[in-house]
Amino acid sequence: MRSRSLVNRLAVVVAISLFTTSVFYLVRTFQWREAIAILFEVNILKLVLLILLSHFGYIIVRAYRWRSSVRHVIPHVAFMDYYWITAVVVSLSILTPGQLGEALKIELMKRRGLLDRLPGAGAFALERTLDLVVISGIAASSLIFGNFAASSPALKRGAVTLVILGIASLYFLLRFDPGGRIAPWLIKFRLGGSPRVWISMAVLTALSWGLVAAIWDIALRAVEIHLAFSQVLSLMSLVTIGTILSFIPGGWGVSEVVTTAILTRMGVVAVAAQAGALILRIQALIIILFGLTHLMLWPIWRIRMKAWCYDSPD
Repeated sequence: MRSRSLVNRLAVVVAISLFTTSVFYLVRTFQWREAIAILFEVNILKLVLLILLSHFGYIIVRAYRWRSSVRHVIPHVAFMDYYWITAVVVSLSILTPGQLGEALKIELMKRRGLLDRLPGAGAFALERTLDLVVISGIAASSLIFGNFAASSPALKRGAVTLVILGIASLYFLLRFDPGGRIAPWLIKFRLGGSPRVWISMAVLTALSWGLVAAIWDIALRAVEIHLAFSQVLSLMSLVTIGTILSFIPGGWGVSEVVTTAILTRMGVVAVAAQAGALILRIQALIIILFGLTHLMLWPIWRIRMKAWCYDSPD
């Protein structure tokens, strides 16, 4: 118990130190006037509409993935329940350290009597592990073969280590059985699962991260940063890993520093790279607005659905 408290305090200290250092760097080095001038040239209405439409597609994919992982436990739940919970929780999880707030969807379904915590925990563990494998795999590929092939060997080893850890975690979740003594939540999760379901979840995971990269590409093109899609994937994966590891809610400060450094490494002029980092922050705020809007409309939708079910003939 004491060791866990020490680890938590250490994580807080590291996060605060990273945040402070990042903010100091941004204040001292960003060409704020020039970067903001670039932002003022953005067609904001077009940007908002494109991001909202793309994020809507992303939420649909993530909702289908969540449904695939727990459908054998709760086959009666309508897809719209998955959609609303995913739209709210996934969009607002940007505000939580490591985006771990996404786990709240388990609690929401539990409180509505839709899902028990045990199979929900197993499904969430598989989802996060698949995310780790995909995002670290993209990062490792970019560090070894792509734009960052000449980067530090330590970065390459770190990315490959994440891939190996992710694959090992997948094996533990899906196959590992030390003499039949596995955790109850893992038994509940595996019950009714199949390779077909897991492959479907893997495909949906890859598709969802492709949509995230497409959203980033839309934001960057709004400030006239035109990258190959492989470069956008590299940028997204490296910034995402940096943000998660920083354990700073939303990656504030750290995300901007890492984004600027990577874009500059890709050949983007410094002030344009800084504008790119800022437009990606605006993109994140648009997604948060998407989540807040769904949070406000969700009770209205539930009331209307109850009224419709009550009025509809048997």
